[in-house]
Amino acid sequence: MKFTTELKVGVFAAIIIAILAWATIRVGDETAVWGGYALIAVFDNATGLKVKAPVELAGVQVGVVKDIELIDSRKARVTLALNRGVKLPEDSEAVLRTRGFLGETYVEVIPGDPQLKMLTPGEDIPHAYRTGDINMMVNRFNEIADDIKHVTSSLRNMIGDDDTAPINRIVNNLDKFTASIQEITLRNERNVDRITDNLAAMTDQLREIIARGRSDVEESMERIASITRKIDEGQGTMGRLVNDEETVEKLNDAVDNLNETLGGFRRLETEIGYHTEYLTQSEDFKHYVSLALKPAPDKAFLFDVVSDYDPDPTQVQRTTDVTVGGNTTTVVTDTTTIDRDKIRFSAQLAKKFYDFTIRGGMIESTGGVGLDYEKGPIGLRFSAFDLETHHGERPHLKLLGDLSLTKNIYLVGGADDIIGPRNAPDWFVGAGFRLVDEDIKRVVRFGGRSLVGK
Repeated sequence: MKFTTELKVGVFAAIIIAILAWATIRVGDETAVWGGYALIAVFDNATGLKVKAPVELAGVQVGVVKDIELIDSRKARVTLALNRGVKLPEDSEAVLRTRGFLGETYVEVIPGDPQLKMLTPGEDIPHAYRTGDINMMVNRFNEIADDIKHVTSSLRNMIGDDDTAPINRIVNNLDKFTASIQEITLRNERNVDRITDNLAAMTDQLREIIARGRSDVEESMERIASITRKIDEGQGTMGRLVNDEETVEKLNDAVDNLNETLGGFRRLETEIGYHTEYLTQSEDFKHYVSLALKPAPDKAFLFDVVSDYDPDPTQVQRTTDVTVGGNTTTVVTDTTTIDRDKIRFSAQLAKKFYDFTIRGGMIESTGGVGLDYEKGPIGLRFSAFDLETHHGERPHLKLLGDLSLTKNIYLVGGADDIIGPRNAPDWFVGAGFRLVDEDIKRVVRFGGRSLVGK
């Protein structure tokens, strides 16, 4: 009886030992019992990873770490023991992860494209890497701390305790600079006050000039309206030119003949125009009839016929020998003449550079140069001519601005004979029109036929 009880106890103990052995082997190395297979993953750093650490797929344990060894003295070769039912495509990934900040390190496998070939036992998982963990964060913080330490050290050296430190030198230089500015301001306070007074006086003078010239401008506009009305009624040369049918045809023929004569310039553009200026100082009108020939967009030949009732005077010096009682005396006579009926001519060559045009040649029957600026409907033109100064004369300077109201009609204004012998420049206002190629025929023919119909 005693033997039977001991036998039962021994069998029971053997069974318990077998169950424990089976459970230990099953948990420790599932492949030892179920016949799984091994894959290889190579990591640059396997810190924290232990043998028998879990291998997970989608959060489910599918194997364990079977072995970890060093290869090439720089990388960790990890053998993964996976369940037989787990199939991984050849583009799968193995990732080292850590649970939380202080949890265990495990391997997560991420399957690739199921259409690709599956990995076989003993093959390498092609993509193996490690995600960020607490160790990497600590290393990064250490690096940041080192950088901050270097920065603070550099700042300490720049600030220093004496005046030779860079920051201290900058502060001292700023103090000196502000002191110098204050000294200059105090020393030139009178000059600043004088400049302010001069600006105020100039503003008052400009206000008086504008108020005084308002009536002149109104009178000029009335005269321009009168001239336009006379032209529309057919009075004068310009009126007959615009309104006479025969003159229209002749002008069209002349334009055609001119284009045929200059047929070598295939891109020649012809422009004729007229404008008048009312001079407020001399209270006279100055008329311009112009012709421009443009063989290229940046080149032009400019011709003008000018009628000026207040031209610059001409100085003539004559030497006469007078003999009295056998004695001869030389008499020098300076004569100033003004020819108010003389027609003056201009002929210039012009070259355009972007929005600027340089021109030169004969301006109002004397040599001269000019510079023009055009941007959109606004133009600004400066001319310098009659440059002789032998008898105390001054060069004739003129500044003209124009504003295009339409393609063909524009307004002008400016100052003539700016540094002449008068007390002030001869301010002027006026208006004009310009016609280009077919506009010449179309506008003139339309005006002539409409008047003939009346």
